[in-house]
Amino acid sequence: MQKSPIFISGIGRSGTSAVISSIAAHKEVITPERVGEAPIVQHFLTFLCEYEETSPQRDYNVKNYLMEAPERARLFSSMISSLQYGRDVSLVPDSEKYWVAKVSLSHDTFDKAMEIFSGLRIIYVIRNGIEVVNSAKHFKGFAGLSFEELCKRWSDSVVELRYLLDKQNCAVIRHDELVSDPHRVFDAVYKKLEMESDAAPAEFIDSTLFNSSFNQVSNKDEVGKVFNNRLSCWNQWSETEQQTFIDTCDEYMQELQFQRPYEPNAEVAMPADNQVQLVPLAVDEDEPWIVSPAGPETDTLGRLAEGCTTFPLLDYHCNVSEKHSYLHMENPKVASTSTLSVLQRQENHLIAAKMTNPHARDESPLSRISSFSEDRQKHFLVDPDVYRFAFVRNPFSRLLSAYLSKIAKPLAPKAEILAIINGTSVSDVTDLTQSVDFPTFVDVVCAQEQLVLNPHWNLQILQLICEKIDYQKIGKFENIEADFAEICTHIFTRKPPELTLSANWTGSTGKVFDYYDEGLIDKVYKKFYDDFHAFDYPASLVALAESA
Repeated sequence: MQKSPIFISGIGRSGTSAVISSIAAHKEVITPERVGEAPIVQHFLTFLCEYEETSPQRDYNVKNYLMEAPERARLFSSMISSLQYGRDVSLVPDSEKYWVAKVSLSHDTFDKAMEIFSGLRIIYVIRNGIEVVNSAKHFKGFAGLSFEELCKRWSDSVVELRYLLDKQNCAVIRHDELVSDPHRVFDAVYKKLEMESDAAPAEFIDSTLFNSSFNQVSNKDEVGKVFNNRLSCWNQWSETEQQTFIDTCDEYMQELQFQRPYEPNAEVAMPADNQVQLVPLAVDEDEPWIVSPAGPETDTLGRLAEGCTTFPLLDYHCNVSEKHSYLHMENPKVASTSTLSVLQRQENHLIAAKMTNPHARDESPLSRISSFSEDRQKHFLVDPDVYRFAFVRNPFSRLLSAYLSKIAKPLAPKAEILAIINGTSVSDVTDLTQSVDFPTFVDVVCAQEQLVLNPHWNLQILQLICEKIDYQKIGKFENIEADFAEICTHIFTRKPPELTLSANWTGSTGKVFDYYDEGLIDKVYKKFYDDFHAFDYPASLVALAESA
């Protein structure tokens, strides 16, 4: 049975990777071994356009075909799909009707594709130019382009692909709508393309973190999606950049009816509360970043979430004890495993003794904040009778510790870094043994936006939501034994057992001079300036090394 292609089209950084991965999960689509770019399809169609249409030898070329056009088209269709999939797709069950590839067709190659592929369908993904330009601006794959070139790249793509907007066999997906309501979006796609309904693609989007590098999380039942003040980057651009964007892109921003924060009286709108859920970036065996979203009654958490890029971490990292009336906000790479172990044993020794991983959140005797009623949430978050505490660490040693434990080893968070380095999606990273040196890791982290930083190296002032939570005590890793003893004496009225080193301990504090040079010191200080300033850490390694 002849299979029809579904081409996912759109400019890079517009969400095409997410869409192709999601539509590949549709029950009627032949599952590819990998998803992504399809240059062989693109180039072969371009070749055919020249060979059969524009070549000076066009008549000679066509005359020398030894088969009629319909038979030729069937052969080309079978050949291209087999080359893209690495197998004869016509041999799969009849229930699998489509093969999928990421291809952006020019008007000419579209016409040629219509000749060759019976039942061709296209999904065209469009995204606000501000978001695309800003994402590309911070993406290593476009480091060689100037800001003006990035703007022109987006506007040229709009011009080149606008013809798709009127094609009957093309469904248009707006990125913002895809993120906020994937089920409605895919229902419209199926109706337009005459495909069977299937919840799997929308569920894939629901379980996928949307950001500039398309990072995927693995617990599809519990995670949410990122949608938080998406155009705030506009205010971070220089006046020259803003004017360049307006001059180059505004005509097409209006044409596609995108939100324009520079329009008089315009505001960067926030989505409805039930659309705002941020998730952490990765899952690994040691620390499974699983979010249990709060119920609809949690207005307190909703207000706390407003403007806070790390809100969903609140529910995972926030450990509440009714028994001892405290709230502890966990901070990864700051002795979090060691402190959690002690707190869990003090809360319920029998339950804690059965735990093999202190980060197995649903097994912990300490409560999630979302498990409480609205009144009790307010109590733990704002009542002065509740003791709220956390720990911070010198950003130099914390970042190095994250590198040594999560990047120098083949663990899941490394996939995020490799995806950015290799210009691919996290789901395409299968080899975690690829070497990443510390300077490269620093460069990638410093180029990332705060919204997408992994909890292991996120700014601590954001990780702890310091702007919104009033802590009675923020202890320091460099003085953790004394600070933890002080905290435990307060909440337990006795000194607990001593902290023990966890399996994640890296000894990074004593290794800073082995990894940092002046250039890296300057980069990290600038990136994590708010942490250095808020927690009174010097921009020098000397005092840090002396504390080791």
